[in-house]
Amino acid sequence: MPRGLPASYIKRAKRELGKGASFSRIFKRAWQLYKGSKVYKALKGNPRKSTKKRKGGSRRVARRRKSRRSRSLTIPLAPTLGIASGFLTSASGTDTPVKAFLDGRFEDGMWHLMMNFTGYNFKDGSFNIMRAKSLWATIAGLLIHKFVGGSPLNLNRLLARNKVPLIRI
Repeated sequence: MPRGLPASYIKRAKRELGKGASFSRIFKRAWQLYKGSKVYKALKGNPRKSTKKRKGGSRRVARRRKSRRSRSLTIPLAPTLGIASGFLTSASGTDTPVKAFLDGRFEDGMWHLMMNFTGYNFKDGSFNIMRAKSLWATIAGLLIHKFVGGSPLNLNRLLARNKVPLIRI
């Protein structure tokens, strides 16, 4: 069956409706003419006669079903350890940020975190990137996650295939 409206029916509808007719009225009338024509009815055919037997040895192929995958929570281990090092290492050698927060010294805890991750000392306004120990550990963790867990070695795929829960590198 043709997909579009033949141009001859559009011309005929324009002649019938005249020059002042709107675009939508012309196409509505053209479709009415087309659907009332013998051409449309001949192409449409009788739907009851559409059951045909297959000729030859053609086979039907079964449709491929979509596999359902269960989502699971996975924690990237290397970047998490890099971030955790910022909370568990001391910037000055005395206290860790976690210990300072637990003791109620929030300003000291924030000072330790700021020193560990950025190298900025907001008490005296100095900056030294080499004091940012946890920043380097986090960057190293992200690189390990990218290259060891990803394309070259694909340890994450290996862990997933062996159904190891929660852990990804």
